[in-house]
Amino acid sequence: MCLLIVVSVKSLTGGFTSEKDTPTDTTNQKEEQTATTAESTLIDLPAVSKDDWSLVLVGPKNKLKTEVDETKLASLSNGYQVDERIADSYEKLAQAAKKADFPLVIISAFRSVAYQQTVFDRNVQAVMTKNGVSEEDAIAEVKKTVTEPGYSEHHTGLAVDVVDESWYNNYPDEVLEEGFGSQPGAKWLAKNAPNYGFIVRYPKGKEKITMIDYEPWHLRYVGEESAKYITKNNLTLEEYLNLL
Repeated sequence: MCLLIVVSVKSLTGGFTSEKDTPTDTTNQKEEQTATTAESTLIDLPAVSKDDWSLVLVGPKNKLKTEVDETKLASLSNGYQVDERIADSYEKLAQAAKKADFPLVIISAFRSVAYQQTVFDRNVQAVMTKNGVSEEDAIAEVKKTVTEPGYSEHHTGLAVDVVDESWYNNYPDEVLEEGFGSQPGAKWLAKNAPNYGFIVRYPKGKEKITMIDYEPWHLRYVGEESAKYITKNNLTLEEYLNLL
């Protein structure tokens, strides 16, 4: 069942980061977002609730409210862990990608807050030692490239960083770089991932909304119906939640 509504979609703040993610500059963000407000009419929305578990919003402005019960995680065939409710969907996506000659390689999946804290603290200490700066200055520097614990979408178990084998083998030093987005494997993912409930979470041109640079490798599970709608209408998760 679908709902027929008339809405005005405004760009929202919020987004998600991974160890590779770099939040975009938020200077004058409020004014810029107002200027980029998009008008939509007669939107045929899926009949889903914005409070659904698959639509949880975690990011720089949205701290994880409750840590994932790690007994509810499932290990994929490659050993990485995700929320047990999405494991089958990811495996089916991986099988389809392999059949299309784009076998997938996961770079990152679930990360606990404790693990992220360890990574974050290690980087802070390294910057303090290398640059001879205060802890406060080191933290500010590290936040540019490493997610602050508690604010990563990977904490939810609903996100995976994934590339295809060709890119992984040929560009090992640039595996999580924007250039992947121009590759056949990335284009296949962007087109077909929604069929299995996943979206490219941080699309190009939406950085002021997500607060995260374009990441063609970062897939987020939102459910098949929502994923297809978000992709078809060129929305971000923030915009979609604002419509619901």
